Amino acid sequence: MLSRFSSRLIDNIPAHINAKWRLKSLRKQLHEGYHLSEFDHHYLRYRTAGRGQFHLVFAADPPVTLECYDSLIRELSPRYRISVLELPGFGYSFPKHNFDFAFDHCVDDLANVLMHWRSGPYVLAFPCASAFFSLALAQRYPALVSHIAMMQAPDWQQEQHWKQRLDPKSLLRTPGIGQLLMKATQQKVARDWLGYASNTPAFTEQARPHITNQLHKGGCYCLASALQSSLPQKSPELGGITQPAMMIYGDQDRSHRKTNFNTIRLYSDDIRVQAIPGAGHFPELEYPQQFSRLIDQLLVNSGVHSTAIS
Repeated sequence: MLSRFSSRLIDNIPAHINAKWRLKSLRKQLHEGYHLSEFDHHYLRYRTAGRGQFHLVFAADPPVTLECYDSLIRELSPRYRISVLELPGFGYSFPKHNFDFAFDHCVDDLANVLMHWRSGPYVLAFPCASAFFSLALAQRYPALVSHIAMMQAPDWQQEQHWKQRLDPKSLLRTPGIGQLLMKATQQKVARDWLGYASNTPAFTEQARPHITNQLHKGGCYCLASALQSSLPQKSPELGGITQPAMMIYGDQDRSHRKTNFNTIRLYSDDIRVQAIPGAGHFPELEYPQQFSRLIDQLLVNSGVHSTAIS
């Protein structure tokens, strides 16, 4: 309850007020393929590209922005339809005052987005903690999801260990304190995280100015609220996944050095676990060619075809 109050007071309400004037300016500056939509509990910034039988939906891994996906989109868009979204509470996907960071609410809000697009079933490609959203969507809304391609995702318990390693003093996980700390230090947190988690200098240098610019212009980085409410200690029900699934990880991710990624198979024995040697926390962005080949393997070899839903 306290974390929800802190989120709304420190993150949601200021972001909702900020959105009123920021979105007007952003809409005037939208480049081709970029979109801004309004939903009941949040705004959503996303980009689209490509055509094909399968529709891949990527969630940007905060603080990474949509602009950082150019190389990956060039690899995949000739044969797939691509959407990349900034999760509510991050980037320019501003939360409204009534947005709830709780896991189940986030899953329902994302399902609402996918249903609104009316172009499923989708191949969900969500990274790290947001990968659990994709598992829940596949379980609770199976008609929306044909395949799952997760990145840097172990089981819930291993992810809890990862969260504790990143926040050893529990500052970000403390309601109120965490939100205020992020407000005061978000540029430094974003800069330090990118340098620590990426293992590819070229990607780091390419991503840094986009991230810095977005935060400077009022973009969201509600990391504390997400850690407190979207990734609580108690795991949600996530078993019974029947869709073809793959988990792709960079084997040089310093933040996950002690993580056993094979534990993701807790949710299905059929989940394929594939490493991209040399990649850090962002394998899809650091090594887009290798990542795209793995996506091809998942979609071509699964024998499952995409059938439009109404």
